[in-house]
Amino acid sequence: MQIKKDEIKTRILSVSKRLFINNGYEKTSLRMVANKCFISKSNIYRYFKSKEEIYETLVGDARADVTKAISHFGSREYAGNYTVDKIEDVSTVLAKVMSEHREVLLIMLKSEGSKDKAMLTEMMTRFFVEACPIEDREFKIQIVSLLIMGLTDILIKSSEEDEMRYRLKLLCAYHYLGLNGIKEKLGFEVS
Repeated sequence: MQIKKDEIKTRILSVSKRLFINNGYEKTSLRMVANKCFISKSNIYRYFKSKEEIYETLVGDARADVTKAISHFGSREYAGNYTVDKIEDVSTVLAKVMSEHREVLLIMLKSEGSKDKAMLTEMMTRFFVEACPIEDREFKIQIVSLLIMGLTDILIKSSEEDEMRYRLKLLCAYHYLGLNGIKEKLGFEVS
């Protein structure tokens, strides 16, 4: 029985996505993808020029949406203005993007050394941390690393947009306001 070309291409993308999430982009080979798809490695090249093209096909839309969202929060309206309503805006928009692109964002964030993880780190450093009154850039990068770990954890543990929004609201409040800010501004009890 002949399998349709669209089915093979879809299977290659589906299997690649799963392997990228589980192993990371760098530790996933085209041989692994081919084996899981029950096709030859050379057959993959009928559909994609390289592993990079598979990756780009999977993450392109998510990258654009995340870049747009993070850029919006770097505007003058948001920079240094960490009020409860702004935290609500940030958590709502990011939860929508994260729920729409959950698996692909996991690929981007879990792929050590990827250009996307570097891009996200740089954007977050510019937009979310530059307002920090501490001048130590290395410390700011450390803060971003903690934020990325928090975002990754939310993506791993939450699949519903409302749950993501709640967790993002707490993460953003903690980042911007600290533990006392969560208690005072949002009414959450800190134990």
